[in-house]
This record gives sequence, C-alpha cells and structure tokens, in this order.
Amino acid sequence: MAASDSASDSSENDPALGRRTFLRHSMVSIGATVQEFVKHRDAPTVEKVQENQIIEKTGWLRPPGAVQEELFLGRCTKCGDCIDACPHDAIEQLQVQETPGIYPGQTPCQLCEDFPCINACETEALMPLMNQSKVRMGLAKVSRNVCTAGNGCNACVSKCPTDAISMDFGIFLVAVDDALCVGCGICQYICGTVNDRAAIRIVAHSM
Repeated sequence: MAASDSASDSSENDPALGRRTFLRHSMVSIGATVQEFVKHRDAPTVEKVQENQIIEKTGWLRPPGAVQEELFLGRCTKCGDCIDACPHDAIEQLQVQETPGIYPGQTPCQLCEDFPCINACETEALMPLMNQSKVRMGLAKVSRNVCTAGNGCNACVSKCPTDAISMDFGIFLVAVDDALCVGCGICQYICGTVNDRAAIRIVAHSM
C-alpha cells in the first residue's frame, strides 16, 4: 500500500509528466475549438436557408419614360432592347426582377436628347417624352450632415444638366429645386466621386 502511494506521489511531482498532461489537454481543447469554428463557418446563413436566392441591390431607378410600376411590370417583356440601346451603359438588367433599371451611384442616366432607350421599347413600358425636362425618374435628396459644401465643394451644381441644384454661398448649403430635378443621378455619381461618400441620393418616385 505504501509502495502504491509512493508511486502516485512520484507521478504528481514529476514536472515532465505534468507538462505532458497539460499539453494533451490543450491539444484536445484546441481541436474542439477548431471543429466548432469550421462548423459555424460552413453553416448556411439564415437568409440562405430561408430564401436561397440573390438579394436585389437597392437604390435603382427605372429608365426615362417608365410608366407606373404595376403597369410597367405588365408591359415590360424583359427583352433588353432598352439596355442594348443605351449608349452609356447606364441601363442594366436587375438581378431579381430581370427588368431594366439604373443605379445612379454607379452609372447615372445621361439624358440623351433622342432617348434611344424609349425608342427601342416596343411595348410602351417606356413612353415617349417631349424633352429632358419631362423626365421623372426620381428626386435628389441632400444629406446635410454628409454634404461637404461647407468646405467649399459644389461639384454637383455645375454638373446638373437641368440646373436643379444651386449653391447658397452665403450659408454654404446646396439646395435642390424639385420642379427642375428629373432624377437622372448625375449629382449623386459626382458627389460620390469627389467625396468619401455621396451626400446626395436619388429617391425614386412612388411606384
């Protein structure tokens, strides 16, 4: 009995044996941690489990001349003719709806005088317009907290094709005339180009 107790005491007091035991437990713990990490990393997200589909980006607009949304969806055949006709590649196919749309922050509408996109539409999803001033894609909204007009920026003013944006140099604020704004998105694009982030965004008209 005494010999057994002596062997036990010897094992507990052996530094090498203690280190081996510690390393063995550490490796087991690390292995379990790695397994948990891999399991959670490879697990599908809630969105993928529930939908398993592409999520549509927001902030898109319909091309010039687009009729009311419900009517547009009924008339548009997703042929892509307006996309092909756009000389500036501003119109693209939306991923989910597969209908034409414009992302103003990426490639704004250049308001072509002859509206090739409208002329290419044979189903009247895009209706003829008399001139550029009749376009109503949306309205430009300015975030005062983000706008750098107070630091001297007024790049959006000179680039607006309809003179809808003005600069009040007395108080260094940018103003948008809703009556003149057609929602082309050029201001949003320019703002995002010359600043870290765009202070202007185009809000689509109610659909």
